[in-house]
Amino acid sequence: MRKENSDFKTSFLSEAGTFIRNKDYFAFTEQDGKACYVIARGLDSDTEKESAELAVKSVLGSFLDRPTLSRRKLKRYLWEAHELLQIESRRVRRKVSLTLVATDYTRMVWAVAGNTRLYQFRNGRLHTKSKDQSLSRSMAEAGELSEDRLDKHEERHNLLWYMGKPGAFEPFVSKKTLLSEGDVLLLCTPGVWENVDGAEMLDSLEEVKEPAELVDTLEDVLLSRQNKQVPNYTAAAVYVNKVFKEDPKKKWKIIKRIALVLIPLLLLGGGAYYYTYKTAKAKVEAAAAIFEREKSGDEAVQEKDYPGAVKEYSEARNAAIKVSDVVHMRLIGKKQKTAQLIMDGDGSFKDGNYVKALDSYEKAQKEAKQQSVYDEKDIESKIAKARTYQQITELMKQGDQKLQAQDYEGAKETYAKAKKEAQQADFASGEKELSSKLEAADAKIAGVFKEKKQLDADKLEKKGDQSYTAQAYEQAVTSYAMAQEIYQEINMLEKVLGVERKITKAQEKLNPPPQPPQPAGADGAAGGGGRAPAAQGAGEAGAANQGAAGQGGAKAAASGGQAEKTEGGGK
Repeated sequence: MRKENSDFKTSFLSEAGTFIRNKDYFAFTEQDGKACYVIARGLDSDTEKESAELAVKSVLGSFLDRPTLSRRKLKRYLWEAHELLQIESRRVRRKVSLTLVATDYTRMVWAVAGNTRLYQFRNGRLHTKSKDQSLSRSMAEAGELSEDRLDKHEERHNLLWYMGKPGAFEPFVSKKTLLSEGDVLLLCTPGVWENVDGAEMLDSLEEVKEPAELVDTLEDVLLSRQNKQVPNYTAAAVYVNKVFKEDPKKKWKIIKRIALVLIPLLLLGGGAYYYTYKTAKAKVEAAAAIFEREKSGDEAVQEKDYPGAVKEYSEARNAAIKVSDVVHMRLIGKKQKTAQLIMDGDGSFKDGNYVKALDSYEKAQKEAKQQSVYDEKDIESKIAKARTYQQITELMKQGDQKLQAQDYEGAKETYAKAKKEAQQADFASGEKELSSKLEAADAKIAGVFKEKKQLDADKLEKKGDQSYTAQAYEQAVTSYAMAQEIYQEINMLEKVLGVERKITKAQEKLNPPPQPPQPAGADGAAGGGGRAPAAQGAGEAGAANQGAAGQGGAKAAASGGQAEKTEGGGK
């Protein structure tokens, strides 16, 4: 009924800017009796889960189960989302800025954790603006910083409170305030309020009539800056065109009903007793919850289940807060802090950030000295392991630097030392990585060796070419053979075959093959080769005289064909 008899219009946009991922998130629900609008900005760098989305869905889920404008309950919803982020911070610390607006279409309550904002405009003027939980806001309230410098100050993102923060968490929750017809609620992340100031927001309001037009105009103003880097930005506008108005007669009926219930109790004198009994019972139940949850947390610590311990201690501490048990609240808070530090250290260790892990473990060791539930030897073991892994990582970095400087032998020596330490420390992933780095160093050394050998072989081959040109064939063969041997050593087969051909060519020059006998006609044509066939003919005839041989030779000189016939006749 309340929603049907009111008119709330909502529109929003959310963009990544110049970044790949959008860490902002906005969602809302408008039920019959109540509505809730939640905007958030993720402050961590996780790429698997969006922290802002986790927080918003947690808050809205709690609100959907139990819609309320109770400040205490809304704060509890924020705490539940805060604890969820802490539980999900096993791998990376999850951090979120969040702003919430809850309304029954007549009044509203808003809550802030971090530096996402709510602006409430009324009659063309800024009526209400939420306050950031940042160092710059604290400086402004202390008079150290003017309001006009607040949105650009370097400490605007240095948050004092935010969701997922280790230890205490103190979100701001406003009192109930009446809404007025014509109000405009604007929720936005820093990407908007850093780039669109209050005056520009008011100017944009004057130009538009609908929430969709307002967020589009704000985006146009933001992008008109033409910044090289545009952050994630999200804006959600809620136009309160009509609020739900209570029927005065119904108010009186409710008051009468309450009076009719209370008067008999007061007359019987049992009202105070009933209230006291109920309160005492609640305190007993809360006290039991404190010890039960604390015991569960202690058991989780003994089992080395630190995420489970954080969760149990958180529940125990919340139970202590409910009954204002300051002593247990502080004691359990210290246990929770120690478990959180160990959990953070384990997360950093898993991510390979051994410096950060070491810092968390050492802080946990300091906290655990006054807490008997923690095993100091276990923490010392974690510290020693993180320190050893860090030293190995540093050696690895030194090896990388030497490799980059082309000191391959030095890099290999450093990697080998680091690998030996990794084996001794049972640092399996480090050992595997170092094996790869050693192979890379060996490959570089082999490459340098091959280049040097190839250069030597090229010089010898060139020397052989020069000797060949100078017809010093024996020296050429020697140089070629030496070059060929080196090419074979470095497995350059094409070069081996090429030099082999050069060796063969030089050897042919050194030892030319015997020439085959030339035809008689060819010798005669040369002018003096006729004597050889004449002598051959004389030898074969056996009884030929010198004169006949001379005549045969003369005839051969005159005619090759004639000589052959004479020789045949002699036979």
